[in-house]
Amino acid sequence: MRRKKLVRTLELLSDFLPRKFPVHSKQSLERPFFIFGSGRNGSTLLNRILNSHSQLFLPSEQYFLGNSIAKFKIYNWLLWRDLVKVIVGELMPSTGSHTWQFSGDEVFQGINQSSDKSLEWLIDYLFRSYGEQEKAFKRWGDTTPMNTHYLPEIWSVFPHASYVFLIRDGRDVADSYQRGGAEFLGDLAQPEKAITHWQESIKAYDWLSKKTTVHLIQYEQIVREPKQALSELCEFFGVSFEEQMLNFYQHPSSATLYQEPQHANLQHPINDQSINKWKERFDEDDSLFSTVQKELKRFGYL
Repeated sequence: MRRKKLVRTLELLSDFLPRKFPVHSKQSLERPFFIFGSGRNGSTLLNRILNSHSQLFLPSEQYFLGNSIAKFKIYNWLLWRDLVKVIVGELMPSTGSHTWQFSGDEVFQGINQSSDKSLEWLIDYLFRSYGEQEKAFKRWGDTTPMNTHYLPEIWSVFPHASYVFLIRDGRDVADSYQRGGAEFLGDLAQPEKAITHWQESIKAYDWLSKKTTVHLIQYEQIVREPKQALSELCEFFGVSFEEQMLNFYQHPSSATLYQEPQHANLQHPINDQSINKWKERFDEDDSLFSTVQKELKRFGYL
């Protein structure tokens, strides 16, 4: 946390200095979309559903975006080739910065040959280069929950992107983190930390809602009324709903991340069996949830 605050401070200071390379591209790039939230909120399910759309592409989780934005601003005084090395270095498999079957070596040459030397174009190029290995598409998006911690950075680069907040009952989120275990999820496997994390994600939603239109979608609506929920989301993205999205499980992803045990449900049709599973572990009046009564009521969970 201290490191992130330091990096953010340096990044903010860099905003007052002349930039050799711009943040925004002068080209008319297709707008990306970002789906954020607390994690354990159905983001992986929504990733796989949307990836079944013919015009959309979403990679598996990545953890380089926030750091890359900060590094581009802080090291902007470098030569372009050296700056690219810093950014693309985040994509090297040894960094653990993503779950993609992809290496920065594959895109380094293309980036250096471009006349567009903006951060917006660079990120767009990275996502598109990876996605085009799988299919042709119109818009790329991202569902990495960690992005929620880097909303100011992402917003600074993509103020015109489409933003979605995926929310799930905070009690089910805490229960899901606990079921996931500390081996995979660290401190968030502790219900107290998980519920605080859920509350912080809502603060991020409120911050962004003051900046732009944010489409709110509830996990419970997706699994209970998938066609309606997904149709509304597709309309927000400017694409038509496709029935094949509901059959995403018939075409499993080859990404290693989605082969792990915690994602076994991705092999089955959309269902609502995970709603209210928190009741198997917690009481209705459990003091753990006393600090989030306001938020639970606000989103219709009480």
